[in-house]
Amino acid sequence: EEDPELKVVGEAQDGNEALPLCRSLKPRVIVLDIAMKGMNGFSVAQILMRESERGTTPGILVLTAYDQVAYVHAMLKLGVRGYWLKSARGSEIRQAVHEVALGRRSLSPEIRQLLVVGENQIIPGEVEPLTTRELEVLRLVVRGARNSEIGQSLSISVKTVETHLTSIYSKLGVQSRAEAIALAQKQRLLLAE
Repeated sequence: EEDPELKVVGEAQDGNEALPLCRSLKPRVIVLDIAMKGMNGFSVAQILMRESERGTTPGILVLTAYDQVAYVHAMLKLGVRGYWLKSARGSEIRQAVHEVALGRRSLSPEIRQLLVVGENQIIPGEVEPLTTRELEVLRLVVRGARNSEIGQSLSISVKTVETHLTSIYSKLGVQSRAEAIALAQKQRLLLAE
């Protein structure tokens, strides 16, 4: 709103509200957080990119507090064009919106540095195979479901979901949901979907 060349056409409180708003308003740039109630930013980005027609893909700029390399890789793999931290100055964010609107990639200096460091780390080769149930749990995690929702969907207790997640994290060599999502996408573990 501080930039006369930019027009804010809509604002959503959470992921569930964002999707229909994006569908109806068709903005050129969507500024998206990762942590949102209901549906997280990974799920919103994934759905928007899957729904968009070729050539009319919205430019998604992630603006978040999360600076983990797994989050960045997961979002870039989904097709977002920008990734900036909320600590950035207003002028930098406005510039990022312009870059994304022009179809360019826009990464904050901290994120660029994070990616350079990440490339120099050894990436694990083949992961230990997941069971059918673990793949079902992982598939729901990638879609943004919470543990209680996963339990309801699979008719298992939240405690059982947590046990499966512990096993999944161990087999994949990760420590968080975001890392599991990023590795699942990178290793193409959910191709049967």
